[in-house]
Amino acid sequence: MKSVIFTLGLSLSVLMSGCAVSPQSIVISPQVTASGPAYGQGRALAIKVDDRRSNKVLGSRGGIYESSSVITISNDINNALLLAVQSTAAQLGFDGTSSAKPATLTLALDELRYDTQTQNLVNTITISAKVTLITTIGGSSHTGHYQTQRSHQLPQLPDAQKNQEIISEALSTSLERGFSDISLANFLAKN
Repeated sequence: MKSVIFTLGLSLSVLMSGCAVSPQSIVISPQVTASGPAYGQGRALAIKVDDRRSNKVLGSRGGIYESSSVITISNDINNALLLAVQSTAAQLGFDGTSSAKPATLTLALDELRYDTQTQNLVNTITISAKVTLITTIGGSSHTGHYQTQRSHQLPQLPDAQKNQEIISEALSTSLERGFSDISLANFLAKN
C-alpha cells in the first residue's frame, strides 16, 4: 500500500512540475492615489511618457517551455501611464490656473519584470517596477528614481486577471512613491 501511495504521489508531483504553461497577454492599468498636499498649486504641467525597457516581454510564466510561456502587455503602456499621470497631476493641483512657470514632467518606464520560481509545488512570482520622474522648470530639473519589488507565493500560477492585478499594483506603487517624494514638492515650490 505504501508503494502505491508513493508512486501516486511521485507521479502527481512530476505531472504538476512538468506542465506546459500558456503565454499570457495582459492589460496594464496603473491607478495612483496622490497623498499629501496638492503641491501643483495651479501650475501648468506638460507630461511625456518614455518606455525605456529594452525588452517588451515582461518575463516567463515558467513551466517546461519557459521560452514560449511569456507574459506580455496587450494595451499601449505609454497611454496607460499617461492617463495615470494625468489623473495624479489633477489630484495634486496641476491645472494651469496659476501664473507660475509651466513645468514638464517626463515619466520613464525603466523596468517592468515578471519572474517565476517554482519550488516544492509553491510558485513564487516576483514583480519589479522601476520608473524615473524628470521634472523641468525653465533651466532647472529634478530627477527621482522609484522602484517597487513584490513577491507573491501561490499554490498555482496566476491567471491573466490576477497577473494584471499584481503587475498594475507594483507599477502603481512605484508611481505613488514618485509623486509622494517630498524633494519633488520642494523643487516645485522653489521654482
